[in-house]
Amino acid sequence: MPKFTHLHLHSEYSLLDGGNRMDRLLDQVKKLGMDSVAVTDHGNLYGAAEFQKKADRLGIKSILGIEAYVAPRSRSERKKQPGDPYHGHHLVLLAETNEGWANLVKLSSKAFTEGFYGVARMDKELLDTWRGGLIAINGHLGSSLASLALRYHHSKESSDWDALVEEAKWHAETFGVNADGEPCFFIELQRHSVQDQLDINPHLIKLAQELNLPLVCDNDAHFLRAEDWDAHDTLCCISMNKEKQDQGRFHYPKELYVKSPEEMQKAFEDLPEALENTSRIANRCSAKIKFGENHAPVVKIKTDFPSLPSSSAEARSMVLETKTNHPTGSTTWFKEICSRIQLEPAKAEDGVVDDRQLKEQCDAALRILSEAGSIWRYGPDTLNEERRERLDRELQILADKLISAYFLIVWDFVDWARANDIPSNARGSGVGTMVGYVLGLSNACPVEYGLLFERFTDPDRAEYPDIDIDMCQFGREDVIRHVTEKYGYVAQINTFGRLKARAAIKDVSRVHGLPPHEGQRIANFVPDQLNITLQDALDSDRDFLAEYERSTEVRDVVDMAKNLEHFARNLGVHAAGLVIATRPLDDIIPLRWDVKHEKQVTQWDGPTCEELGLLKMDLLGLRTLSTIERAKKLIRETLSEEEIRATANIPDTIADPLDLERLRYTDSKVFDLYVRGDTVGVFQFESEGMQRLLKDMRPDRLEDLIAANALFRPGPMDLIPDYCKRKHGEVAVPEVHPIVDQFTQETYGIMVYQEQVMQIVHHLGGIPLRSAYTLIKAISKKKKDVIDSNRVKFVEGAAEKGLIKEKAEELFELINKFAGYGFNKSHSTGYSIVSYQTAWLKTYFPAQYMAAVLTLEGAAKKIEDLGVYLQDCREVQRPRTRTPEAPHGVSVRSPDVNLSIDGFTVAFDDSEQHLADGGHIRFGLDTIKNVSSAAVRQAVSDREKNGPFKDALDFCVRVPDINKTGLECLIKSGAFDSLHGFENRSSLVASIEEMLRSAKQDRDDHQAGQASLFGGGDHTAPEPTFQLPNISSWSRMEALENEREVLGIWVSGHPLVESKTVFDQLSRGRDLKDLCEMQHDANVSLCVVLSQVRPLTIRQGQNAGAKMAMMTLQDLTDKCEGVIFSDGYSKCATALEKAGTLLFVMGRVDRKRSESPQLVVSDALTIDQALSRALHRIDVRFPSGIQSASEVQHQLRSLQEHQSSEGASLHAFATVDGVEVEIRAGFKLRPTLALYQQLTDSFGLESVVVYVEGLEPTEPVRFGARRS
Repeated sequence: MPKFTHLHLHSEYSLLDGGNRMDRLLDQVKKLGMDSVAVTDHGNLYGAAEFQKKADRLGIKSILGIEAYVAPRSRSERKKQPGDPYHGHHLVLLAETNEGWANLVKLSSKAFTEGFYGVARMDKELLDTWRGGLIAINGHLGSSLASLALRYHHSKESSDWDALVEEAKWHAETFGVNADGEPCFFIELQRHSVQDQLDINPHLIKLAQELNLPLVCDNDAHFLRAEDWDAHDTLCCISMNKEKQDQGRFHYPKELYVKSPEEMQKAFEDLPEALENTSRIANRCSAKIKFGENHAPVVKIKTDFPSLPSSSAEARSMVLETKTNHPTGSTTWFKEICSRIQLEPAKAEDGVVDDRQLKEQCDAALRILSEAGSIWRYGPDTLNEERRERLDRELQILADKLISAYFLIVWDFVDWARANDIPSNARGSGVGTMVGYVLGLSNACPVEYGLLFERFTDPDRAEYPDIDIDMCQFGREDVIRHVTEKYGYVAQINTFGRLKARAAIKDVSRVHGLPPHEGQRIANFVPDQLNITLQDALDSDRDFLAEYERSTEVRDVVDMAKNLEHFARNLGVHAAGLVIATRPLDDIIPLRWDVKHEKQVTQWDGPTCEELGLLKMDLLGLRTLSTIERAKKLIRETLSEEEIRATANIPDTIADPLDLERLRYTDSKVFDLYVRGDTVGVFQFESEGMQRLLKDMRPDRLEDLIAANALFRPGPMDLIPDYCKRKHGEVAVPEVHPIVDQFTQETYGIMVYQEQVMQIVHHLGGIPLRSAYTLIKAISKKKKDVIDSNRVKFVEGAAEKGLIKEKAEELFELINKFAGYGFNKSHSTGYSIVSYQTAWLKTYFPAQYMAAVLTLEGAAKKIEDLGVYLQDCREVQRPRTRTPEAPHGVSVRSPDVNLSIDGFTVAFDDSEQHLADGGHIRFGLDTIKNVSSAAVRQAVSDREKNGPFKDALDFCVRVPDINKTGLECLIKSGAFDSLHGFENRSSLVASIEEMLRSAKQDRDDHQAGQASLFGGGDHTAPEPTFQLPNISSWSRMEALENEREVLGIWVSGHPLVESKTVFDQLSRGRDLKDLCEMQHDANVSLCVVLSQVRPLTIRQGQNAGAKMAMMTLQDLTDKCEGVIFSDGYSKCATALEKAGTLLFVMGRVDRKRSESPQLVVSDALTIDQALSRALHRIDVRFPSGIQSASEVQHQLRSLQEHQSSEGASLHAFATVDGVEVEIRAGFKLRPTLALYQQLTDSFGLESVVVYVEGLEPTEPVRFGARRS
């Protein structure tokens, strides 16, 4: 077999251009008998690390390379000139030596960070600088040589030949020869059915002969086999946003696959040296990416202490003897001690980066901070033995692993963040460190909660740990900027967006020419599950399989999508990941420049960065921390410190009454909130399922919340009933073995956490904790060899503890099952503490906390999605610290030009107690549609300077940035109700133009008066006035609908509340919240609001051309997605025309398409349509004081505008002369919402009874009455 190596080949990391997956590529290379291969992706090294690791496993030599883009002139030049290539000239570069790999990393990084213009471009200056150890190959059709050769081919001008020769000479001289005298520049030949290539090949051969340059052949392989051309062509269409049928689009030649050595020999049988040179080059290339090195950063320590301690005892004495103005152990004392340690970056150019002394200084500084933190956390007395041993052991391990500096850097930027009002907390396994706890990075004592340091790291673990930090999302970018400015060598981490099942279907559908809604329809067959494949979806869904088998069009799309599934599609920036180094990162790892985020980013993903030896940290924006911070700000703004302490019973010994790190997690009132399931807005416990769990579990300790967090996931969810029954003593906790029972005691004999499994495996099976963690990872990844070897060790170790072999094997199988879904207890503990903090705030300061929730959720979601939070505000339980008789609920009111600012705020009426159980929430001015931020800032600023606005005209005068549309929206939102009344919204809207005209005139007059001050005379203009026109007020429904139009939600009232009893009867008291309790396919009828509707046209099948619709439905309790197919849509299209419509929908529950239940609607009626069908009788009971039947008849005549021959019969009851009599009205009424509002407004809620039948039979219910 001839010797040949592919040296010019593209993997999937030539994004949407290369069609070779690494695994399949390497398998094919081996199958074809080749023992080496290069990967040269377009302009990047994204796949280099994965390529090397996978090639090594298969015994294939990996040749690291790139197909670079070379700018025609300077990389900094951004202007194209005639004849310039689209992205630059192509040049294949291969790393011959480790120096060559380092230079390739530099070139690729600088091409991104200095030369990016559509693609990453290097230039000849860079190539000349970083040429060492590289082999260059030039001649591909996109190359500079090919461009010049083609020009010469057409012109035959000697000047063009001379230019070609000069270009080749530059490359030959630049790359020269290696230490053994072997050439490092080759002229590339390819033979495809492309005329330009065929035209230039003779010229390239002649050029090589004339300059005595070696030739090399390759195939520029973009896909694996000849039959994969169509899949690759589809991939290219996705990239170019073209359809397959588009005429004139670019097509790759069909020969660009991974050919066998025999095929390549046949293609170049006249140039055997070109074929042989591929093997010669492959044999020369020995460059390797070095994994597992230590690139952990170090820092310089500046300190106010006279010296750095050599032991923990010395450090403890040092901080205890330090003089401060604060009580020892207080938060302020700890902050002052911390301020005496400052970090400075130690960079490579300082020449001391590897100095052992620097690392020792970092160890000593961390020891000082840890001892001070232990005094802050536990008091100045000596630490108990268990805590002392734990802290010393952790500090020693961090020192031995040379990562004390890493902990210091994390502490440093967290400390900076908190000093700049950016709350930050550790999450994940970092919560399980004693060092993290005493430094204030987390709030869970690991000894108290049984958290293992070995879950974070251990002495023998090769990979470095990473500390994940949650922080206020609004300050996250500030922290990243601070870290970058301070430490310099910082980059965020790359991610690859991949073609997941649904996305692949939609992309392929578009390329095949299907309309978007048809692609979406096919994609909707795929369940919304993480990492599901198309084959999984076909295997699990009979409807999808039937559609696949029935429709050729669908089958073609799905089959092609299966070919492309999981291909790398695009790049992203990790939401949190960051790497920090002591020397320039492009000495270690290739970088790229992310144009969208304007950030320096690694070219490799997080796990690869860690394997390389870089220390990674995750800085995640957590909205809840922002919510907590805003709630605390609102509390301080609305309540005095004395009122805060009185509300939450906070002793004077705690300096800051809102220092949530000082909370004790034992408050029964807070746990009562969890037990009630009153957890809307409470971190991690908001969902319906979690609320049901809490009601069943009835938590009374933090450990229950930690367990609930861990159990409420697929897999362990089945164990929830056992946990609850055992907790309440309904079922005995089974005994397994004393060691097992010891570590599962807190979870009632159930293995919930990875830490429990590690402890059992360690203490019963004799397996070291570090190996126990490896076992857990192996179980989760189903690594049979690791599991089997540990099974033997465990059974042997358990036998030594007295457990017979059969029982030990049975227990290991139980461990094998539980460890697969066991949860990280450290993470669950950290998040449960944050949850407790939110629950504490909601318990004692519900108005302020829910205002913060509304602000943050409103910023992250559409304002119309806040209905669940608004309803919760109406029902939330107040602390009732001073007014036991106070009702539940915090009212949420419309914006007010004299009270609102930006975001939701808390305000107090004169009648409200100025304590946490008083006050109401007010919408912000910035929540109103079409009101500019400039107008809001101007209104708030003027109000603070010149006092409240007197009326709407005064507002227009003082806020010139308000325009006609913005003013109309302010009026409709109710922002002027406090000045003009709810009933005058319509009159204000009618006066808009007059007010704006008058306001402008007033400002002009005022300006003219100022301009003529020096002219003397009286220029004082009278204040502008206006009178509201006398026009009809909007009906309540009209006013509410206008309010919804500009706020996205109803605030002053809600149609579902205004006539709740009627709606309860129609829907039999059900609401969307109840869908979670219902079985798949259960029938249901509901009154809802149509939030969104998306009509679609069916493309194929027996209903082709017919209409259907996707919709979002909402009520006071929840929202859900719905679909109505063609049969139903044809009946009720009119009812579905407008978002915001009140509907009565009938259908069935669908629990298969996603985790949340959906509704398949069979019929949808407007409420008036539903009432006209269902309501047959109305009773009105007149209040006492009626003198005669004729007086009743007189009052009933006001209802004659609703008269209808086929309406509901009206029955009136009155007490005349002490006797209740029924008085027939003599006419029927057309049942509508307007009628009910008129009846209840006129006679009162308790005086009206309605009877509904037909749609959903039910007993009559009085207005205002609650259903049981």
